[in-house]
Amino acid sequence: MKTVAVLCVLVAATFAADGPANCYKTCSGVAKDWMIGAHTGDDDLGMVKVVVDMTGCGFTSPPIVHSMLGGDSHNVQTKGAASGIRELTASGFELNIFKEIEKSGWQISVEKATAYNWVVMWTATGYGC
Repeated sequence: MKTVAVLCVLVAATFAADGPANCYKTCSGVAKDWMIGAHTGDDDLGMVKVVVDMTGCGFTSPPIVHSMLGGDSHNVQTKGAASGIRELTASGFELNIFKEIEKSGWQISVEKATAYNWVVMWTATGYGC
């Protein structure tokens, strides 16, 4: 039991060291300016990405980010909306979205993500003092 208590204190101290409680903030937004993803084939299909600018949030260190993908069609059974975050800094991140090739041969592209109104909704929490 003492080990658990010490571990909890260490974890709390680690998070508290990031900044005072009055500097903790939440920022959210949407991103829909799609571009070719980081790992597409020669045809530039299969993956798209967005670059999220968080400079207006005022974070002083990389925040904790949660994201989800919405859209009118083909946005279900994608990969990356929650785990595709790359290049996370206090001022932004990139998010890659991958979609398996469907049996019909349909693949995601920048044009299709835009046409189907794909949008990444994100929330970030962190320190800004």
